[in-house]
Amino acid sequence: MIPLNDFQILPFDKKCDYITIFADYMIYRVEDEKKFYLYHVDSYFIEVCYAPYENKVLGIKAFIETGDLEPYLNFISISELSV
Repeated sequence: MIPLNDFQILPFDKKCDYITIFADYMIYRVEDEKKFYLYHVDSYFIEVCYAPYENKVLGIKAFIETGDLEPYLNFISISELSV
């Protein structure tokens, strides 16, 4: 696995390859006709913005800040966890 800084400087196509091979898919959300897919790799997260109407990836953002996970909180349920 490569560190966050190294991932961020990869060309777009290499980022896509890396996500496909090494990232763990977590969840997706829909906003303004776009789909945002969240992945996890080692110590960072990757968000892929996809436009279904264009059948195109619009952007890839890698981050470590937990605040960037906030848009996904409404889609997570812990009701099935036994604590």
